[in-house]
Amino acid sequence: MTEQMPQATSIINQVRHNSKAQIEARQQAESQVVTNATKPLPNAIVKSNKAMKKLFKQLIALNDPFTEADGISLNTLTYNLHLKAQNEQKLLEFDIEDEQYERFLVRLEKIDKKINESMKQLCLPLTNRLSLANDMAKVMIEEKETRADDERTTTSSKPIK
Repeated sequence: MTEQMPQATSIINQVRHNSKAQIEARQQAESQVVTNATKPLPNAIVKSNKAMKKLFKQLIALNDPFTEADGISLNTLTYNLHLKAQNEQKLLEFDIEDEQYERFLVRLEKIDKKINESMKQLCLPLTNRLSLANDMAKVMIEEKETRADDERTTTSSKPIK
């Protein structure tokens, strides 16, 4: 069995008891890594179809941390979800005994695989970004502690007048 890495979660969604300094450092690191300064943009195909454009906007609303870098995967996911819905509608028109029914089932399985691949591509970058933010927060906390130690040693080494 392969061992999976634990999923990194945003500091806001964590239930651990972190110190105020740890929370601030983590939020600062997350804001640098999971930036919402850029938003994914729909491509020409998604823009031209009302249903796909609506779905694209819904996906963005559900997953705020998406950035422009996630745009390609998000457009692919939107297209494949729309394609799946169309094929499901056509599948309902056929009798179970019809040859076309089996062809559409196979087609839907292929589309499902593409949807899962797009979802994985969207999930990994976010997980990696949150993991990176966690590492950055640890470094920032260590730096603050080092500075505080340095300040304590400098103030204690000053001669009293």
